[in-house]
Order: sequence, then C-alpha cells, then structure tokens
Amino acid sequence: MLYLGLLLVNNNMDKLLKREDVKTSDKWDIESIYKSLDDYNKDYNKVKNNIDKLSKMQDKFLNSSTSFKELLLIDSKTARLLEKLYTYAARKYDEDTGNTTYQELYGKINNLYQAYSEATAFVVPMILEQDKSVIIGYLDKEKDLADYRHQILDILRYKEHTLSKEEEHIITAFSKVLDSSSDIADFLMDTDMKFGTIKDENDKIIELTSSNYSTFLSSKNRRVRKDAFINYHKVFGNFKNTLTATLASTCEALSVSSKLKNYNSSLEASLFNDFIPVSLYNNLINVVHDNLPSLYKYFDIKKKILGLDEFHLYDGYVSTVQSIDKKYSFLEGENIVKEALKVLGDEYSRELAKAFKDGYIDKYPNLNKRSGAYSSGSYDTKPFVLLNYVGEYNDVSTLAHELGHSMHTYFSNQYNSYENSGYPIFLAEIASTVNELLLSYYMEDNAKTKEEKLAILNERLDLFKASVFRQTMFAEFEKYIHELTDKGEILTSDNICKYYYDLNKLYFGSNVVVDEEIKYEALRVPHFYTPFYVYKYATGLSIASYIVNNILSNTPHFKDKYLEFLKSGGRDYPLEVLKIIDIDLTDTKVFVEAMEMFKESLDKFISLNEE
Repeated sequence: MLYLGLLLVNNNMDKLLKREDVKTSDKWDIESIYKSLDDYNKDYNKVKNNIDKLSKMQDKFLNSSTSFKELLLIDSKTARLLEKLYTYAARKYDEDTGNTTYQELYGKINNLYQAYSEATAFVVPMILEQDKSVIIGYLDKEKDLADYRHQILDILRYKEHTLSKEEEHIITAFSKVLDSSSDIADFLMDTDMKFGTIKDENDKIIELTSSNYSTFLSSKNRRVRKDAFINYHKVFGNFKNTLTATLASTCEALSVSSKLKNYNSSLEASLFNDFIPVSLYNNLINVVHDNLPSLYKYFDIKKKILGLDEFHLYDGYVSTVQSIDKKYSFLEGENIVKEALKVLGDEYSRELAKAFKDGYIDKYPNLNKRSGAYSSGSYDTKPFVLLNYVGEYNDVSTLAHELGHSMHTYFSNQYNSYENSGYPIFLAEIASTVNELLLSYYMEDNAKTKEEKLAILNERLDLFKASVFRQTMFAEFEKYIHELTDKGEILTSDNICKYYYDLNKLYFGSNVVVDEEIKYEALRVPHFYTPFYVYKYATGLSIASYIVNNILSNTPHFKDKYLEFLKSGGRDYPLEVLKIIDIDLTDTKVFVEAMEMFKESLDKFISLNEE
C-alpha cells in the first residue's frame, strides 16, 4: 500500500547530495528485502512461473473444493511475493529516479503486475457465476481456507449486482472509454488550459499555473490573491461547456452502470464496496449543515484579524498568524513525535521507536529522489517512510502523519494472516490523522510563545475547514449532480454552476462576499471526475477527532481498544471494525464530536487573539 502525504519540490538540485553520498543512517533499509539483484530475480522468476500456473487453472478450479483451494493458495502466494518485489523495485526507483537499473526494474515489475492481473482476471467472474451455496460449501469443507472466508464472502456480495459473463465482458471492454472523461479533464486542465499572467508582490509579471495558484492565493498581498482567484476561475469559465460535458460523461457512465447492475442509485453503487449505507453520507451532510454557524464565526474572526471591510473567498487562504519559523533538526522532530505519541501507550511507543532505529525512514532530499512523502510497504517488508525533511514544522507534522500509516500497517501485518492484513481505504487516513492531531495538541500545550500557540491552533482550524467543511460541501455537490443524472435530467453549465455557487453561499455565510467566479470551481475539482471519494476525508478526520478526544480524556480502556483497531487489518468491513473503538457511524455522534473539537479550538484561538 502507498499512502501519499504532503508533496514537496526538490529545489536547488545542484546543492543536493548524490544518492551514493547519503549517509546510511539517513536512508531506509531497502536491502533488508533483497541483498542483491540475484535474490530479487529468483523471486521474480517464481512469480512468473506461478502466473503461468494460474492462467492454466481456469477450466478446473471450480470443479472441487480441492482445486478451489489450490488456486487460492497459489494466488495468495503469488500476490504476496509480487507485493514484496514491487516494494523493493518501487522504493529503489524512488530513492534515485535517475538510476537506469532501477528504472528498468520498476518498469518490469509493473509489467509483471499487469501479467498477473490478466492471468487471474477469470477468477472473480467465475466465482460469481457459480451458485453461492457451492462456494460456501468449499469454504466450509476446506479448513485451510479459513483466512480466505471474508474476502470470498465479500466477492459473493456482488452476485446480485453482476451481469452475465457476456454482458460483463462487454462492459469491461468499454471500461476504458467509459472512464476516459477523467483523463480528458486532466489533459485539458493540466496541459491545454493557460491562465495568463499576473503581477506578484514585487510587481514582477509571472505566469499563473495550476501549480502556483495556491501560493498566490495565500499571498499577504490582497491584490495578488484577488488577481489569481479571478483570472484562474475565468479561464475555467471560458471552457465551461467542454468541462460540463466531460463532468456529465463521468456522471452518465456511473449512472448507466449502476442501473444495469441493479443498484438504487449512483451513490449506493459507489458506497457498496466499503459496505457503507447511504444514510451515513446524508448524516455527515446534515451534521455539517447544523454546525455551519461555527464556520461563519471562523470567517468573522479572520476578517477581523486581517482588518478587512469585506471578506471575499480569495481572503480565506491567507494566514492570520505568523508561521512557525523555527527549524527542527531531524533528531528534534523525532523526539517531538515520540513525546506527542507517548499517550498511545507502551506497546505503540516501543514499536514506534523501531521505525527510527531499524531503517524504516528515508529522511532527506537527494538528487533525483522522488518529491513528497509517503508510507509504503508489503506484508513481508518494513512499512517504509519516504520524506524530504528540511526542518520546517510541517516536516515534523508530515513525519507524524506518515508514521501513523506505517504503524497501522505494522500492527495489521503482525496480527493477521496475509489474506486479512490489508485494511480498507475507508479506514486508511484515520491513524495518520490521529497522529497529526495528537502532535497538534502536544505542540499547543508546549508552545513557548503566544504566537506559536496561535499558529498551531490556526493550522488545526484550517485542517477542519479543508477536510470536513470543504470536503462535505464537495460531497453535497456530487450528490446533487449524480441525482440529477440518475433521474435522466441533463447537466448544463448553468444548472450545476448555479447550484455550486449557492452551496458556497450556504457554507460561507452572509458575512462573506461569494465572488461570482467561484461557480466555475464546480468544473475544476479533480475528485469530481472520480465520484464519491471526498466524503472519506471528512469521515476520516471526524473519526480521528473522536479517537483523540478519548485518548486525551483518558477514557478507561480506550487506548487498548484503539490498539486493537490498528491490529484489526482487513478482517471485517469498515463499520464493523470501527465498533472496536465504540464507533457506530450509523448515528451522528462522531460527526457531532468532531464539530465540538472545531468549536473548542476556535474559541481558544479567539480568546488568545483577544489577550
């Protein structure tokens, strides 16, 4: 699994060390996977041989429980080894993308993955074609398949939503065409659309791009952020008909597929994979609506601090406090993270310490190293962390975040079989966000100055604004456009842009000037072209808030429950796993408590500003 964090850019490339000059203590221990390419190639050839075996099992694997078991065991062994190979090749490539040996290795492992996917493409359709009772009978008879039970039963859930083999083949054959709207939107927005130029803070003429737009939007110079906002969105307005048609194609493809496969709606079809009820999605929107006055209060204080007569949308991203300009060595960052996470208990702290001394982390930028930060590993490797640490506070926060992923992966792998180790994406951002919030509260409690404390509180408020309020607004917009499509109504630039504009007025409140150009943002958000994902950001932070509240309040036995949650892997569906930590997402309690955390942080921020 690969979990991406903050993206950074490796500037000043001429000053960076070559990979071979980086100290061993600053690098991850990828050689713990394979000591040589000869060792790697031995496993590579095993996988190739297994793929050949799997491709020849199509005609017999459902003939008996024995042949069914044989395929599952070989498939599992192959997938597990393939993930180990991929982890080695991808991590070696990322540490030095200019190394031709690892460029080739990375390309070959991706090709091997494709070959594996093609060789096993028959498995799920044939299981779904078979009578449920036969498959369950195989599972009951073969005790060696106990660890496969959940994933096989999960496949069988799709039986009532699966068409005939011929019909599924037709849909699959057209899938690339049906999914092409996302690629078209990406090419149009990232390559073909040009946004002109603006003058920066020093009156220097700069080309406005998708990459530097957010930088200009957070400028302390109001003229700069206004020009960036207006010019950027106007260009999307110039392409409104093309982008509306592209977005409508995304909605139409999902709607047609959902109806053909007997779902009640596009939303239900999208939530089915995680076994999430539609009511949860609606509960999130309703709770956020009920708490919009606290967001209005947040904008009011920003307006007051910035000394503005009118607060426009383009004023929402400029910081109201001084950033924390203190530099943290990696050792300082390590110690801060360890102290902040000590509240999670002895077992967590003990395993966290291994990350720093056992070669989990690749610390600093080097020449040709992949930018950004992520956590990634496989069942048979360490849960590695790639950083580009330069000593900013954000680097410390990123370290805590990515280690949250790695610790979740570590515990899931240690306490589950391979077949049950992979936790679902719906739960993937919880442990990382828990770490971010725990760090935030630790830094607030240990701030040396008023300015430091304000900066920490401001960052926490912005996290909620971006991950709960804004993503829920996106989720509400998605619900609207897909409901229109499901009803057979036509999406036009006028109706969807007007709805999006009105949503902004609702979410920002009457004291904020909602600039007309914002309506074109409805056409530019990339996630709208991969439907019904954004709500997971809001639910993830809400769940993390609930966990952190209980941990910091020392709720009896809660730390043990949280650790058991981390150890649960993919044994069950997300909502069942969450019950370990007393969370029932079919009600609104968790969402309400998240809103309370936002309100409390906002009240502290306001009070501190008024001192």
